[in-house]
Amino acid sequence: MRSLKSDWLKFRRPIILGSTAAFLIIGSVAAVIVGLHELNRPRAHANIALYSQVDGVRSILYHSTDVFAILGIGFAAFSFANEFSSGTLRNLIVRQPHRLALFGGKAVVVGAILSVGVALAYAVALPAALISAPQYGVSTQLWTTSAGIGSILAGGGDLILSTLGYAVIGAVLGMTMRSPAAAIVVALAYVYGVEGLLTNAFASMSNVLFASQLDAIAHGGTVDVGYGSALLVAAAWAVGLSLLAGIDLRRRDVGV
Repeated sequence: MRSLKSDWLKFRRPIILGSTAAFLIIGSVAAVIVGLHELNRPRAHANIALYSQVDGVRSILYHSTDVFAILGIGFAAFSFANEFSSGTLRNLIVRQPHRLALFGGKAVVVGAILSVGVALAYAVALPAALISAPQYGVSTQLWTTSAGIGSILAGGGDLILSTLGYAVIGAVLGMTMRSPAAAIVVALAYVYGVEGLLTNAFASMSNVLFASQLDAIAHGGTVDVGYGSALLVAAAWAVGLSLLAGIDLRRRDVGV
């Protein structure tokens, strides 16, 4: 709890909370605009009938997952790696010698901030979609039914889960590489480069790779990856990576 309170003092600064919220809100509204503009693109897999369904909001916000993924990776990688690169970890260990407890408190704070931020961005994107969609000929009548509201709430929960999953990637790389810039670059290269190439070359790998599961969770399941299996595989990845990072954290010297 002391570690949690200590980290909250760092993150509660207006510049951190404000910039994080602004990035998420702008990104989610931009995703609404992009999603609706896809109706004018012949090659896009979007049409008025699709957007007018019960889960139309989730279809419109399809591209928002990239925004949340980038923020989850970047925010977590910087938060964890910065303690090493700035040299503050040595002072923190003097007060809290148990490293796992120290970084456990940080993980709770980072996860809470990301969860609230994603929920806020989703809450702002919803009225933006409700206002903008009718101008493109999309009916929002089914969105406000009980089934539609259930789909909207489920979509927000899935985005939070997937964002926390991406944060695990950023946090693990931040603790192992101990450089914010390097951790962010490697994480983004893996998610959008390595996994993209592997899944294009070997379609079956989309059932086992971490980022592919997170993408499936964000969209409530895909044609290639079921929602239930994505949750199980992603949970296994998150636990496994966290254990490896914890072992590395306990065994390596602070300055290495």
